Amino acid sequence: MKALFSAAALALTLAGCAQLDAQTRNLLSSKVPAYAALDGVLFEGTATLFTDRTGTVQLSSTKVPDQVCIGDLRYTATAAGVLVLHCMGGVDVVLDFRSASATRGFGYGNTAHGAAAVAWGMSAANAAAYLRLPAAPTPSDVPTTQPVPAQ
Repeated sequence: MKALFSAAALALTLAGCAQLDAQTRNLLSSKVPAYAALDGVLFEGTATLFTDRTGTVQLSSTKVPDQVCIGDLRYTATAAGVLVLHCMGGVDVVLDFRSASATRGFGYGNTAHGAAAVAWGMSAANAAAYLRLPAAPTPSDVPTTQPVPAQ
């Protein structure tokens, strides 16, 4: 009976510690803006970075709000790691990233249909430099409706 009581007390103590650890982890996290380009589609959202060198990313399409991606990141080296994104519609991508600071980074990978890029912890204007989006057509790329003179 005494052993059962001791085991129950130990289990409750450990459960309380686990709950306290999760609360502390969230309290000490950093939430920063995040941007991604997947198959030419722009996504924006947030990255939550934890002190244990892991994090989560939540993104939604700027054109189709129901199109969302969630992912987990973890450092595998001092200033580098892996981000795994899972998106609605079956798009999964693994991106290798580099950190520019404790709360800023960028990464690249490929989906089954094209290039993927992500950047977090910076303004949208700064993130655009890291994202591989299709270039806007230049006037010379736009077809004209004027007939070409016959020769």
